[in-house]
Amino acid sequence: MSILKNKTFSLCLVCLIILLLNVINIFPQENLQSIVLEDFELSSDGKPNRLWVAVPNRFGRKDNLESGESLEKLSWVESWPETYFGKDGVLNEGNETKQYKHCLALYLAFNRQGYNYVELYPVQEKDGKLYKTPIPFQGIVKQIDMWMWGANYQYDVEIVLIDYRGIEYRLPVGSLKHVGWKNYVIPIPNYISQTGQYILGDYQFALTKIVIWTNPKERVSGAYVYIDHIKYLTNIFDKRYDGYNLGQIDTVRNLWEKAPKAPSDQDLNN
Repeated sequence: MSILKNKTFSLCLVCLIILLLNVINIFPQENLQSIVLEDFELSSDGKPNRLWVAVPNRFGRKDNLESGESLEKLSWVESWPETYFGKDGVLNEGNETKQYKHCLALYLAFNRQGYNYVELYPVQEKDGKLYKTPIPFQGIVKQIDMWMWGANYQYDVEIVLIDYRGIEYRLPVGSLKHVGWKNYVIPIPNYISQTGQYILGDYQFALTKIVIWTNPKERVSGAYVYIDHIKYLTNIFDKRYDGYNLGQIDTVRNLWEKAPKAPSDQDLNN
């Protein structure tokens, strides 16, 4: 009788193992990685690796005009949160040591108190013109974190994300009413769609801008804010399958550009 019980137990155990293996094969496994989205560092020629532009509301412009010159100033200064990078600005990332010595510096000012705001956009230059260019994420993002320096002003910060459908999501970062550098962690809600239904598609989930708001009771005659080292925790899962390269938009564009073109149906003689 005990032999029969042992055989039954062994059979159940084998079935359970097979079931677990099938579940593992069906669902992609988590491969969590921490990736730097923006470090605000300079290239070897002393220019920013990525340009940013500050766009205020009309009360952040001369004469309160939409077309007025901006009162805001944006630059890249040599400073960093020593709590994170140490006094030398050096960070060990796996087998690689990197030096981070710059941050984004914002001087903001407005002509009146109120719910004023300034929007910080990542941009790219093309043909002598600047275009707003969201910074894309990889994988399925779990959370974003960033460092900000405050001077105890009652200003609030939010980030604006955009999904593959072009829908924007505003997520609160926190208040700048503190002194010095502070790390902020922003969880990504489950209601934000980061993947699409179809294999081939430009399913870009990206950071489109950072917005700083002033409290109506707070001074707006001039203040400094610094931002550094935006990174994110993401699940980089393996999506390889037979022909997976044909599901990558850049690969497909490249293949079609090099491929010989078929005659047009307009060339047919009926």
